[in-house]
Amino acid sequence: MERIIIRIVERPDLDDSKKMIKWFCEVFGLADDNDSFNSISEQILKNFIEAAHSSTGLSSSELNLHTDLARSSVIYHLNRFVDAGLLVKKGRKYYLRASEMQKAIEEIEYDINREMQKMIDTAREFDRLMEMSMQKQLAKGDTNSKRRATRSKRK
Repeated sequence: MERIIIRIVERPDLDDSKKMIKWFCEVFGLADDNDSFNSISEQILKNFIEAAHSSTGLSSSELNLHTDLARSSVIYHLNRFVDAGLLVKKGRKYYLRASEMQKAIEEIEYDINREMQKMIDTAREFDRLMEMSMQKQLAKGDTNSKRRATRSKRK
């Protein structure tokens, strides 16, 4: 998982699985440019959700897509799902990150929280270093001011 995009998108009706799949694609920045239902991203996600329920993975050629996209384009889309953290690749097959969408989202949340904690820790250390640097500059400035004052008194 290289980069996670989370967009704020109004949640759909909770009784329509097709709209929910579309929503997940939109939230993760995976939605296709067209606004139609059953886009390539939605088809991919639906395939992997179904495969996860039977604990199976799918290769790019095993996907049941209603399109005649080149295999390279399908792999491009699969890799976008991997980058977003929803799919993992093991050998030639891709798998939904967990057996259910909720668990997959929870694992992504865990990863985000872990990375955010690293950022917080790094920012804390950065602030400490900046404070030390500022104190050194102030101390150096005070020393230079005292030297100038001493020189002025001598004249």
